[in-house]
Amino acid sequence: MAGIKGEQLVASGLGRVLNDEWTLIRGYRNRRGEIDHLLLGPRGLIAIEGKHRNALVHCAGDRWWFTKFDKYGNEVEHGEMADNRGRSPSQQVNEPASALEDFLRARGHPVAIQRVVLLTHPRSRLGDCVRPTVHVATTTGQVIGMLDDSTTALPEPERAQVERLIIRDHRFHASKHKS
Repeated sequence: MAGIKGEQLVASGLGRVLNDEWTLIRGYRNRRGEIDHLLLGPRGLIAIEGKHRNALVHCAGDRWWFTKFDKYGNEVEHGEMADNRGRSPSQQVNEPASALEDFLRARGHPVAIQRVVLLTHPRSRLGDCVRPTVHVATTTGQVIGMLDDSTTALPEPERAQVERLIIRDHRFHASKHKS
Protein backbone atom coordinates (compact mmCIF):
# COMPACT_ATOMS: atom_id res chain seq x y z
CA MET A 1 0.00 0.00 0.00
CA ALA A 2 2.85 2.40 0.80
CA GLY A 3 4.28 1.86 -2.68
CA ILE A 4 0.96 2.68 -4.32
CA LYS A 5 0.60 5.86 -2.26
CA GLY A 6 4.14 6.89 -3.21
CA GLU A 7 3.46 6.27 -6.91
CA GLN A 8 0.29 8.39 -6.72
CA LEU A 9 2.25 11.21 -5.05
CA VAL A 10 4.83 11.15 -7.84
CA ALA A 11 2.19 11.21 -10.59
CA SER A 12 0.22 14.06 -9.02
CA GLY A 13 3.38 16.04 -8.16
CA LEU A 14 4.70 15.84 -11.71
CA GLY A 15 1.26 16.43 -13.22
CA ARG A 16 0.90 19.75 -11.39
CA VAL A 17 4.14 21.09 -12.87
CA LEU A 18 4.64 19.62 -16.32
CA ASN A 19 2.74 20.67 -19.43
CA ASP A 20 1.28 18.59 -22.26
CA GLU A 21 4.67 18.16 -23.91
CA TRP A 22 5.42 15.55 -21.24
CA THR A 23 4.10 12.00 -21.06
CA LEU A 24 4.13 10.00 -17.84
CA ILE A 25 4.08 6.23 -18.33
CA ARG A 26 3.35 4.34 -15.12
CA GLY A 27 4.36 0.73 -14.46
CA TYR A 28 6.51 0.04 -17.54
CA ARG A 29 7.77 -3.56 -17.57
CA ASN A 30 10.43 -5.39 -19.56
CA ARG A 31 12.50 -8.57 -19.15
CA ARG A 32 14.72 -6.94 -16.49
CA GLY A 33 11.96 -5.64 -14.23
CA GLU A 34 9.50 -2.81 -13.75
CA ILE A 35 10.01 0.94 -13.69
CA ASP A 36 7.47 2.82 -11.58
CA HIS A 37 7.43 5.89 -13.85
CA LEU A 38 8.90 6.85 -17.20
CA LEU A 39 8.80 10.56 -17.91
CA LEU A 40 9.20 11.39 -21.60
CA GLY A 41 9.40 14.93 -22.92
CA PRO A 42 11.37 17.59 -24.78
CA ARG A 43 14.27 17.31 -22.31
CA GLY A 44 14.65 13.54 -22.50
CA LEU A 45 13.58 10.36 -20.78
CA ILE A 46 13.72 9.77 -17.04
CA ALA A 47 13.12 6.47 -15.23
CA ILE A 48 11.87 6.94 -11.67
CA GLU A 49 11.82 4.33 -8.90
CA GLY A 50 9.75 5.59 -5.99
CA LYS A 51 10.37 4.51 -2.40
CA HIS A 52 7.78 5.48 0.21
CA ARG A 53 9.58 4.91 3.49
CA ASN A 54 9.43 7.06 6.63
CA ALA A 55 13.14 6.68 7.37
CA LEU A 56 16.65 7.96 6.94
CA VAL A 57 17.93 6.34 3.75
CA HIS A 58 21.59 5.68 2.94
CA CYS A 59 23.40 4.25 -0.07
CA ALA A 60 26.88 3.22 -1.10
CA GLY A 61 26.95 2.46 -4.80
CA ASP A 62 24.16 -0.06 -5.32
CA ARG A 63 23.86 -0.99 -1.63
CA TRP A 64 20.95 0.74 0.15
CA TRP A 65 19.80 0.65 3.77
CA PHE A 66 17.49 2.56 6.08
CA THR A 67 17.20 3.63 9.71
CA LYS A 68 13.82 4.42 11.21
CA PHE A 69 13.39 6.52 14.37
CA ASP A 70 10.46 7.05 16.71
CA LYS A 71 9.11 10.52 17.51
CA TYR A 72 11.68 10.84 20.33
CA GLY A 73 14.64 10.19 18.03
CA ASN A 74 15.27 6.62 19.17
CA GLU A 75 16.24 4.10 16.51
CA VAL A 76 13.43 1.56 16.20
CA GLU A 77 14.30 -0.29 13.01
CA HIS A 78 17.05 -0.61 10.43
CA GLY A 79 17.80 -2.86 7.51
CA GLU A 80 18.71 -3.33 3.89
CA MET A 81 16.50 -1.91 1.17
CA ALA A 82 15.93 -4.59 -1.45
CA ASP A 83 13.09 -6.12 -3.43
CA ASN A 84 12.13 -9.80 -3.29
CA ARG A 85 14.94 -10.55 -5.79
CA GLY A 86 17.53 -8.88 -3.55
CA ARG A 87 17.96 -5.83 -5.78
CA SER A 88 18.51 -2.39 -4.25
CA PRO A 89 16.39 0.58 -5.41
CA SER A 90 19.13 1.68 -7.82
CA GLN A 91 19.36 -1.81 -9.33
CA GLN A 92 15.56 -1.93 -9.58
CA VAL A 93 15.61 1.11 -11.87
CA ASN A 94 19.00 0.61 -13.59
CA GLU A 95 18.39 -2.93 -14.86
CA PRO A 96 15.13 -2.31 -16.77
CA ALA A 97 16.30 1.19 -17.84
CA SER A 98 19.45 -0.29 -19.43
CA ALA A 99 17.35 -2.92 -21.21
CA LEU A 100 14.99 -0.18 -22.47
CA GLU A 101 17.96 1.88 -23.73
CA ASP A 102 19.20 -1.20 -25.63
CA PHE A 103 15.72 -1.79 -27.07
CA LEU A 104 15.36 1.82 -28.24
CA ARG A 105 18.92 1.97 -29.63
CA ALA A 106 18.33 -1.21 -31.67
CA ARG A 107 15.33 0.53 -33.23
CA GLY A 108 17.20 3.69 -34.20
CA HIS A 109 16.61 5.80 -31.08
CA PRO A 110 19.79 6.05 -28.98
CA VAL A 111 18.12 7.82 -26.06
CA ALA A 112 20.05 8.04 -22.79
CA ILE A 113 17.74 7.45 -19.84
CA GLN A 114 18.34 9.41 -16.66
CA ARG A 115 17.65 7.25 -13.60
CA VAL A 116 16.24 8.51 -10.31
CA VAL A 117 15.29 6.95 -6.99
CA LEU A 118 12.71 9.30 -5.51
CA LEU A 119 12.03 9.09 -1.77
CA THR A 120 8.32 9.91 -1.70
CA HIS A 121 7.39 9.83 1.98
CA PRO A 122 7.12 13.38 3.37
CA ARG A 123 9.38 12.45 6.29
CA SER A 124 11.98 10.46 4.35
CA ARG A 125 15.42 11.92 4.51
CA LEU A 126 18.58 11.17 2.64
CA GLY A 127 21.51 10.19 4.85
CA ASP A 128 24.98 9.31 3.62
CA CYS A 129 24.98 8.51 -0.07
CA VAL A 130 28.38 7.61 -1.49
CA ARG A 131 28.96 6.99 -5.21
CA PRO A 132 25.27 6.44 -6.06
CA THR A 133 24.64 4.82 -9.44
CA VAL A 134 21.47 6.91 -9.89
CA HIS A 135 20.26 10.38 -9.00
CA VAL A 136 18.57 10.43 -5.60
CA ALA A 137 15.78 12.92 -4.90
CA THR A 138 13.41 13.59 -2.02
CA THR A 139 10.91 15.75 -3.92
CA THR A 140 9.34 15.87 -7.36
CA GLY A 141 10.73 19.42 -7.51
CA GLN A 142 14.25 17.98 -7.52
CA VAL A 143 13.26 15.72 -10.45
CA ILE A 144 11.94 18.80 -12.28
CA GLY A 145 15.28 20.49 -11.55
CA MET A 146 17.02 17.61 -13.32
CA LEU A 147 14.88 18.33 -16.37
CA ASP A 148 15.87 21.99 -16.24
CA ASP A 149 19.56 20.98 -16.12
CA SER A 150 19.26 18.44 -18.93
CA THR A 151 21.11 19.12 -22.17
CA THR A 152 19.17 16.40 -23.99
CA ALA A 153 16.71 17.49 -26.66
CA LEU A 154 14.03 15.17 -27.97
CA PRO A 155 12.00 16.78 -30.75
CA GLU A 156 8.28 15.95 -30.85
CA PRO A 157 8.35 13.52 -33.81
CA GLU A 158 11.05 11.41 -32.11
CA ARG A 159 9.21 11.56 -28.75
CA ALA A 160 6.10 10.17 -30.42
CA GLN A 161 8.10 7.32 -31.96
CA VAL A 162 9.88 6.58 -28.66
CA GLU A 163 6.56 6.59 -26.80
CA ARG A 164 5.06 4.10 -29.28
CA LEU A 165 8.11 1.84 -28.93
CA ILE A 166 7.98 1.98 -25.12
CA ILE A 167 4.29 1.09 -25.09
CA ARG A 168 4.83 -1.73 -27.60
CA ASP A 169 7.71 -3.15 -25.54
CA HIS A 170 5.73 -2.88 -22.32
CA ARG A 171 2.70 -4.67 -23.82
CA PHE A 172 4.92 -7.46 -25.10
CA HIS A 173 6.56 -8.04 -21.71
CA ALA A 174 3.37 -7.52 -19.69
CA SER A 175 1.60 -10.20 -21.75
CA LYS A 176 4.52 -12.63 -21.23
CA HIS A 177 4.50 -11.88 -17.48
CA LYS A 178 0.83 -12.91 -17.19
CA SER A 179 1.52 -16.28 -18.81
